[in-house]
Formats: sequence, C-alpha cells, structure tokens
Amino acid sequence: MKVITVRLSSKYQLVLPKDVRAALGVQPHDQILFLIDGDRVYMRPRPANFSAQLRGLHAHVWQQKGEEWLQKERTSWEE
Repeated sequence: MKVITVRLSSKYQLVLPKDVRAALGVQPHDQILFLIDGDRVYMRPRPANFSAQLRGLHAHVWQQKGEEWLQKERTSWEE
C-alpha cells in the first residue's frame, strides 16, 4: 500500500498526484465517483456506460447453476 498526501486549496480543490491518476487510469475531463462508506471514501473512475460496466457481473454463478435453476423455475410454473 502506498500513502500519498495532498493539500486542499482554500476552495476545497485538490490535484490528483500522478501515481493516483495512473492507478485510476483517468485523463483530463474524466469524471470520478466518490463512494462514501461510513468514514471511508473510495474513488473510482465513472464508467462511460454503467450497463456495459456491469455486464457479466457474477456470470460464474449463472454458468454453474443457471440452467438448473431455470428448469426448476419453469417446472414450478406448470404445477
């Protein structure tokens, strides 16, 4: 883990250090999401398309039991 310190300006602005920009893969004019979880704040680049970003999420779950679940669900409709 690397620790980097930045200073807030009087307008509450900060400059992302080069290492942070590289880690996030951001370019000028990109948008950044701040995710607040209690006293922790996470920074993530804002995806251009949220649907595309989520596509395939947890696909491994459905590959293993998807057909089995679907067949069971369809059978329950017939009862």
